[in-house]
Amino acid sequence: MSYSCYTISPAKSDYVPIGTIEKFNDLDVYVSKPKGESKPSKKAILVCHDVFGYHPNTKQFCDLLAKAGYIVALPDYFRGKTAQVQSQGLQALVKFVLENFPAELVMNDTLNVIKHLSSEYGAENFGFVGFCTGGVLGSKLCAVKDFDACVLIHYGPLQAENFEKSQCPVAFLPSREDQDPQPFVDAMKDKPFAEKNFQKRFSDMDHGFAASRGNWNDSLIFEKVNEVIEICTKFFNDNLGYNSY
Repeated sequence: MSYSCYTISPAKSDYVPIGTIEKFNDLDVYVSKPKGESKPSKKAILVCHDVFGYHPNTKQFCDLLAKAGYIVALPDYFRGKTAQVQSQGLQALVKFVLENFPAELVMNDTLNVIKHLSSEYGAENFGFVGFCTGGVLGSKLCAVKDFDACVLIHYGPLQAENFEKSQCPVAFLPSREDQDPQPFVDAMKDKPFAEKNFQKRFSDMDHGFAASRGNWNDSLIFEKVNEVIEICTKFFNDNLGYNSY
């Protein structure tokens, strides 16, 4: 786990989200739609937040991604809770994640969101974006055939063996603190989509810059966030529908 993950507090933001909160069964989901888009929408992106949950930056990221033409869904996996980083340290953060991000529940939540987007919005092709702990989730979701492409941004601790099971292309966008993605790319070298995988390190950015820890009032950081959005947009444009071919 990167040092920033348990030492840097969430950034302050006065952003006013333009999406809406919807109930998918018992789960709150922030939904951002392309302007003027009406049902149905065939392309959907599911976003998983970092340890600070429903932070305004993460919702703004969803709104920016929706402008590219996707319906974007951000489930509140923590169900209203958020980590307390600086005051409690690494062990407390790990404990919080284990208690509030249990693998079986999170997987069930994710699959239920997919079903809802399919039935209510007509979505057929799904992509995934994960920040920090969401990146760890993405390393498992890439093995679920519902997803056509996964983007992991300043991800938490990953294991190469998870990518040996991947059934879709994966993009890795680490900060300067995060693991080298090459072993994960190598784990997929014999996959039919091997050439579609992508990696780019943001070597001048701290862990969390594109989500809750980024001061988006800083022009350089916001420039890098927009670069991430551009990479996500191209990656999804190129790969959504991959598992339908």
